[in-house]
Amino acid sequence: MTTTKQRIISADSHVTEPGDLWVNYIEPAYRSRAPHIEHQSTTDIWVCDTGTMFPVGVMHGVRHKEGEVKVDGRWEEVPTSGYDPEARIPEIEMDGVGAEFLYPTVAMRFFTIEDVPFAEACLRAYNNWVMDFCKPYPDRFKACGVISLDNVENAVSEARRCKKLGLPGLMIALYPDESRPYHDPRYNPFWAVAEETGLPVSLHVATPRRVNDDVTETQMLTRNLLCPEVITGMIYAGVFDEFPGLKVVSAENDAGWAANFIERMDYFHTKARARNLSAGRRLNKRLPSEYWHNNVSYTFMRDIGAMRARDIIGVDNLMWSSDFPHGDSTWPDSQEVIAQHMVGVPEAEQRKILCENAQRMYGFS
Repeated sequence: MTTTKQRIISADSHVTEPGDLWVNYIEPAYRSRAPHIEHQSTTDIWVCDTGTMFPVGVMHGVRHKEGEVKVDGRWEEVPTSGYDPEARIPEIEMDGVGAEFLYPTVAMRFFTIEDVPFAEACLRAYNNWVMDFCKPYPDRFKACGVISLDNVENAVSEARRCKKLGLPGLMIALYPDESRPYHDPRYNPFWAVAEETGLPVSLHVATPRRVNDDVTETQMLTRNLLCPEVITGMIYAGVFDEFPGLKVVSAENDAGWAANFIERMDYFHTKARARNLSAGRRLNKRLPSEYWHNNVSYTFMRDIGAMRARDIIGVDNLMWSSDFPHGDSTWPDSQEVIAQHMVGVPEAEQRKILCENAQRMYGFS
């Protein structure tokens, strides 16, 4: 239903980790503590001795239609296409998607684990497993390595290991420990290795360092604005001046907001200089819009506003995604959703947004 004939790449889909992943992949020293599925009388649950895990019932959320999401459930009810690449291929093909860049589901919550060595071991196990998931079909599936930044030296080592494994991107918690924002110099060794290895760093929605169980409707609606706050801080602190080759991906935070941020930041930048309001403050070497265009990309599922403002945001910076198999996914109606978004968008720009930008970012052939 799109005008372009080129294949479609989802720049943000998810695996559904199998219940025995950590039992099989975690290092022996942590095997007795490995996160796993436990069968209870009325439901199955993920068990982890620290941190807050996702309920089994919400996993592979596309199976719940018309808002009938159930927290309780049995692992056997979770479709195999979440964790078996061969079962997954026909599912995404029926949706018109030819390839996916994959994020975790359960492992998104491992940032909440307070025992740092244990959290790092859990993430190393996930990174090993997801590489094995992708290996049989390298031009269908690619994935990000998941990195904890609680110990920056270890994070640098794991980033290098992810590069050697063949994982073409990294994911960190969307928001760090509140006392140390990502523009704090302590993170510079990590930004340096991300730039050196050419691995883009994703800031994905719903990856907090601490889980807040008492979330209001307003907080749910505005949680995607945490990402621009983090990136704005990095721009103003000069992170992208220090590491000009660093690439950051805003994942599943929508993108329409970027047009407003880009315009306002350029205006304030010019206003401050013209009125001498920047005295005593650090001055960026370039206009803020140049950092947004050179260093930041965005995934989106449903964001017609971003399509209308694509010239401001940057056509080269936008990547469509299906979010399969999460509950917000456009599957199995992705072609209809894409068609609505691509009204009036030239075919060359469609190819970039639906395929070429993700292809370039993650090395799909």
